Amino acid sequence: MKKCILFIILFFSHFSTNAEGVNLSCALDQNLCDLCPEYQTIFPVEKFSENTGALDIEADESEIIEGKYILSGNVELNSESLYLSANDVEVSSTDSSILATGEVRFQDELYLITSNYLSAERENDDLIATATSANYQDYSEGLRGANGYTEVIEKTPTSVLLTNATYSLCPVNQNDWLIDAKEIELNLVKNRGVADNATVKFYGVPIFYTPKYYWVLEGRGSGFLTPNYSTYNETGQNEDSYSLRVPYYFNLAPDRDLLLALTYMSSRRFIYEGKYRQLIAPKISPEHQDSIYSLEIKYLPEDKVTGLKRWLVNFSEELDLSDKVHLSANYHRVSDSKYFEEIDRTSSDLKTLKSSLKYSYADEEESISLSVLTEDEQVVNAGTPGYTRAIEGSASKTLNADGKMPIQLDIVATRFAHDTASKESGTRAHGDIGISRRLNINYPQVTPRASIAITNYSLKNSPNINRTIFGSGLDIDFTTNKNSSLFGYKVNHKLSPIITYNYRAKKVQGNIPLFDSTDKYDDIISFADLTSGERYTGLDRITNANDITLSLKSTYRKVGALDDDKDLLSMRIAQTYFTDDEVVSDTSNTNYETRKSYSDIAASIDIAVNKFSISSAVQFNPDTSKIAKKESTISYIPSSRKFISLSFIDEGTKETEKFYGAYPITDSFHIFGGVDKTTSTGITNAETTGIAYESCCWAFRLAHFKEDDSSGGYNYSTGMELVLTGLGSTASPLKNKIENKIPGYSAQLR
Repeated sequence: MKKCILFIILFFSHFSTNAEGVNLSCALDQNLCDLCPEYQTIFPVEKFSENTGALDIEADESEIIEGKYILSGNVELNSESLYLSANDVEVSSTDSSILATGEVRFQDELYLITSNYLSAERENDDLIATATSANYQDYSEGLRGANGYTEVIEKTPTSVLLTNATYSLCPVNQNDWLIDAKEIELNLVKNRGVADNATVKFYGVPIFYTPKYYWVLEGRGSGFLTPNYSTYNETGQNEDSYSLRVPYYFNLAPDRDLLLALTYMSSRRFIYEGKYRQLIAPKISPEHQDSIYSLEIKYLPEDKVTGLKRWLVNFSEELDLSDKVHLSANYHRVSDSKYFEEIDRTSSDLKTLKSSLKYSYADEEESISLSVLTEDEQVVNAGTPGYTRAIEGSASKTLNADGKMPIQLDIVATRFAHDTASKESGTRAHGDIGISRRLNINYPQVTPRASIAITNYSLKNSPNINRTIFGSGLDIDFTTNKNSSLFGYKVNHKLSPIITYNYRAKKVQGNIPLFDSTDKYDDIISFADLTSGERYTGLDRITNANDITLSLKSTYRKVGALDDDKDLLSMRIAQTYFTDDEVVSDTSNTNYETRKSYSDIAASIDIAVNKFSISSAVQFNPDTSKIAKKESTISYIPSSRKFISLSFIDEGTKETEKFYGAYPITDSFHIFGGVDKTTSTGITNAETTGIAYESCCWAFRLAHFKEDDSSGGYNYSTGMELVLTGLGSTASPLKNKIENKIPGYSAQLR
């Protein structure tokens, strides 16, 4: 059976089409491979004559016999769109036909042809050239151009007809693969190639024969894409199962396409798949994105293991109705919570699927924004149910935005729902007014502020709750800037010592349900957590404060650096001092919890020089004089094919190490891998290893995956891809899985 599967892979991988332009746009993608040797042509390309309407002729000897011009010895004919050289050339004075023999070189605006015999004549002002025992090359496409050998070639402005010929998109004299056919027609108008009685040869070995073979000459086109074959293991079964996915791509238009696929899982049966994408409108400004939507459906009529119907639906739309109004929609659902684990065999880290609809309005000039949101949630894999926003409306407005005393108004109302009936539900309406004013002091910058937050909870199973909290604060900023040098670069050194005072009234909140609030301090306490002045996310808990935060930030940034460039060196440290030994608790039905009179110290350092980067963040406990938690990452990333990244995470009770990398063995071969392991328990969460070969002619990738199945065992799977450049390529499930498991790696086969 496996031999049959491998044969089918070879069959469809060569009865395929080029779909490398996977980004929808109004123009076809024109990616070129950077792994090819220096571009070569079958003979040096000549420059056409600049004499419009004339024919330049050079020859050692010439004579006229019976109305024919006989040219011999280093003959060259050159016009504004045609070049011809040969040992001997005959030109008819009556019909301007040409007969060339001996070391013939023919060049028009698209093709190069070498032969010992070539004839050319005009028909309705179109030049028709015919050569025998010829080599040809489509040099107009550069590295993407086809080349080969043919017994007879007939070239017209709209087509090329080859008899007993070979065809390859590899570089000249490097035909790792080729099509050997009785007849090949290249229709330049329809952008299609058709081969009769074609045999596909890989390194000279015939691997497939087909009586009829079609492909696209340039850009995206309809046809079969590269299949995907993988092995996997079902829980509780000793023998490996296999999966074969055969996709067919429909290039409906430059701005829309359709992908259909049939997947056979030996342990589950057939899965039918379809994905439609369309570019609704290009982005209306550089600050916007393209308006686009897509619909993906997967369907397994009857699972051989469970007997159930298994399916997936994923719809998304991003649409700019105007430069200020945007509509975002997403519907993502599967038949059951184990779909990704058992059927899709990807996205095992997902806990929930969110479906949402959002309408938003933003006017930067008027400093106003409005939005309406509704969402729903489906729990998958090992996720647990949570609250969703059945409906949410929000509005934000800044008054006197350009003045010395801006006033910020924010209103948000949310109706929360939960799939568990025993969980509290209801509507939360929250309003916040904040005002700040920078004092007229040159140094330091002193900015007092004040705010009031009013919240109302209308609960389904409990009494309504009203909460009003007043707040105030003061920021004293001692920031200085000066030019300096670091690591051999001219830099701007920004030093920002800041003293922040925050006050918020102490308010009992233990009776308020927790809809969307979490504690930022549950993981490592960061510099941003302390300087934000708020311990919790969401609005269900607002911490009391009578605190002073001391922070220091020092950054060295290259002069002229772009917005996306990282700072050469960035150092941060902060600590907060509390005057109240109690803080609002996020434990249900608990008002307060005790705390020290000061927080742990949050510090971090980030270095980015050339391709190297080092990032380290620590949470230091002053009482024990020890580091309580830490995160460190060291990376060297010169390219997506050559990089290494090491991460060490210590959460106090759990230690994790992550390793990702890729290394080129040669210009064409590279290996890649990744490990995510909880070292404190010895459990490997995920492990990925693989090898890939890439050239401008063909590419192959093999990857092996090991994943924790949360029951004390592991799931194993192996996948592979083969792409003959120009004949088939696709963004496959294997590609997506590798990139998900190895951040920083680009799995695009050319």
